[in-house]
Amino acid sequence: MNAGRWFAWVRWGLAAAIVGYSAWQIRSSWGSLATAHLVLRPALLAAAVAMGGLALGCLATVSAVGARAAGLGAGDRQFWTGWLRVWFQGYFYRYIPGKLVLVVERVRLGELLGVPRAASVMLVVWESLLLMAGAGLLGGGGLLFLPRHGDEPVSGAAVAGLALVSLLGSIVLWPVLRQVARRVPSLAARLPGMVLNVSPVAQVALVAGNALAWGLLGASFACFCAATSPDGVTTPSVAMLVTWFVASYVGGQLASVVPAGIGVREGLIVAGLSGQVPAAIALAWALGHRIMLSTVELMLVGLATRIRLPEALTEARKGE
Repeated sequence: MNAGRWFAWVRWGLAAAIVGYSAWQIRSSWGSLATAHLVLRPALLAAAVAMGGLALGCLATVSAVGARAAGLGAGDRQFWTGWLRVWFQGYFYRYIPGKLVLVVERVRLGELLGVPRAASVMLVVWESLLLMAGAGLLGGGGLLFLPRHGDEPVSGAAVAGLALVSLLGSIVLWPVLRQVARRVPSLAARLPGMVLNVSPVAQVALVAGNALAWGLLGASFACFCAATSPDGVTTPSVAMLVTWFVASYVGGQLASVVPAGIGVREGLIVAGLSGQVPAAIALAWALGHRIMLSTVELMLVGLATRIRLPEALTEARKGE
């Protein structure tokens, strides 16, 4: 068995493990959903699904815009659609802790679009900073402006500060790497594409795009809560639901040893909504929305894998 075929089997095995792990999470979470006595409202649930899908598409589009802003795929009409597959297929592997498999998949698929390996790795690092900045600005800003309810598990100032640090880090990343490349030419020669050129203005725009995507994800969560709120339970305001959903993402990212922040995000949502709704209801909302969003994501990943990458490069890859 050649290396390419062996690696393909490994990828399929990891994909099966992710699906199996997700199924186990659904099964273990089902008891919490059943005991919460959630009431289903189909129209609002459809809105939650639609917003969730739109948000994921927005994240993928912002990633593609960022890659183009970095000068990749110039003049290639297939790059835009091809990058959607790169993003969705790579994003699927975030359930493996440490993001190593995500990076490997992005590198593998990026090469088929002519993206150097080092550039793919640096794009993942850079995008992570932009994502954190977008989520932190939205979540931290919301926490600062919302009325406080008891002891909050996350400080709005800390979340907003982390966002600003992430934005600053994304802006200085390329100048620092450029100086490294100038001082160590052999490194730049070995790692073509390590240094990308993106203006600070473009990076701020990308952060705004990510904030929009996280706002849509938060709106999806708010719609899900309204769609399943039990009779007699008053649903918290949209602003509060969006804010705590996005703030919980920041906490989940910091706990990167946990697959996709599972457990951490739900705990933060429950703590953030304490005093507004019973803990059992908040946990059921968090778990139910994760299940719904994971289902939408799997459907989008399936559609993305139908996008054909450039044939010539694909055949060349197979022949290696």
